[in-house]
Amino acid sequence: MTTSSRKTVVVVGGGIVGTMHALLAIKAGYSVTHIERDSQPQSASVRNFGLIWVSGREAGAELEVALRARELWGEIGSEAKIGFRAQHSLTIAVNEDEFAVMHEAANMTDASARGFELLTREEIIARDPALQGSFVGGLLCTQDAAVEPPLLLGGLREFLSQSPDYQWLPNFEVVDFYHDETGNHVTDIQGNKISAQLMAICPGAAHKGFLSEFFEGAALRKVHLQMGATAPFAHPLKYSIADADSMRYYPAFKDLSLHKLGEQSEIAVRNKMQLLMVQRLDGSFTIGDTHDYVEPFNYEIQEEPYVHLKKVMDSILGTPSPAIVRRWDGVYSQSTNSDIYFRREIAPGAVVVTGGGGRGNTISPAMAEKTILDWAKL
Repeated sequence: MTTSSRKTVVVVGGGIVGTMHALLAIKAGYSVTHIERDSQPQSASVRNFGLIWVSGREAGAELEVALRARELWGEIGSEAKIGFRAQHSLTIAVNEDEFAVMHEAANMTDASARGFELLTREEIIARDPALQGSFVGGLLCTQDAAVEPPLLLGGLREFLSQSPDYQWLPNFEVVDFYHDETGNHVTDIQGNKISAQLMAICPGAAHKGFLSEFFEGAALRKVHLQMGATAPFAHPLKYSIADADSMRYYPAFKDLSLHKLGEQSEIAVRNKMQLLMVQRLDGSFTIGDTHDYVEPFNYEIQEEPYVHLKKVMDSILGTPSPAIVRRWDGVYSQSTNSDIYFRREIAPGAVVVTGGGGRGNTISPAMAEKTILDWAKL
């Protein structure tokens, strides 16, 4: 196919969902103009764990999407410099009651597809001697993986820039969209227009502005969270780590005997918390997180969640964890009905895609693949 015969695509949004749309569109043979309102993306895609978290996905369609996305992540990670590693996860049980619930998880009908395996404390320490805390065992997931958020979007764009059919256009803030007989069009405040036959608008948590009418009645909400980063830890961990509180949060475990987990701490309940801990390539940990679902959000950084996270980290590592050196918050968009994420066709060949929630990074390649497959039918 020559460049002149390629169908044209505009992707609005430089976050992970938009960038995956650009990547898979290029791979499918389209010519892509990729628009971002800022000079560099600054929202949820660069404020997360970098986790590809299959273990917590709901049974059925959501798990199938996550498993397909995991396949795509493996392919993409072999091509682009994004710090991809097939780093398994461990959900840690600090007592026998938590371990009993994890035993149930290891016996779910789809446990094999998730790569679940129950490990005793001795088995965990044999595999990862850096974990020496007061725990009794854990749930291994071999399907989970990780990428490096500081490298991710830049690495994907660097890979995309190898194609003459990819154009990156930052500092273009869209204020209007329209469709006519010539195709789909977006304009900025100065009236500059960019047009294409096909368009994917991936706005993250920006639900207002020119998109307001398309979000009317949508089953969407924003979620506010706090995270942090530590100083480097002297020992490399083999796994990403979660605590048992995460099982309360992830829908994979909703039918298990979660009441056996016991009561959460007051801080964890108040902030709707779980521990997720991912070691970065420089040895530091990305840690979190909290959840706030009620707008307007209080954007002040609260210290008590970090006190709780530090305590849980210490108990798992069996040694004082590194100091927390950075703290930040973020907002993501989450579907609130049975849909895995939000997708709406707003004109022929034009679609709005967002609402992946906390699974957005994990399933983003599959979200984009669905769009590309739909375009192929036009």
